[in-house]
Amino acid sequence: MSLTEQILSFIFSILYSFFYIFTYKLSYSYLYTKKKYYNIINSIFFMFIHTIIYFKIYYFINYAKINSYFLIITMIFIIILNRKFTKKMSK
Repeated sequence: MSLTEQILSFIFSILYSFFYIFTYKLSYSYLYTKKKYYNIINSIFFMFIHTIIYFKIYYFINYAKINSYFLIITMIFIIILNRKFTKKMSK
């Protein structure tokens, strides 16, 4: 993967995360209903749709090649953000 592909992948991932947060906030009332059955189905459907969209666009950027260091950086980023949001929610 060339440097330009890595930069495009990283920028796309950041932009897609903003899109994901936006659609999550829009569909929050549909995702979390009082009935658990609908709650589970809506959550699975929501995640499935976003995963398909993400990898389809990611495929056009670099043929969906994911290197090991890209995964490591992504996991570190997720762990750091998870700790920040967990601390904020516990206060």
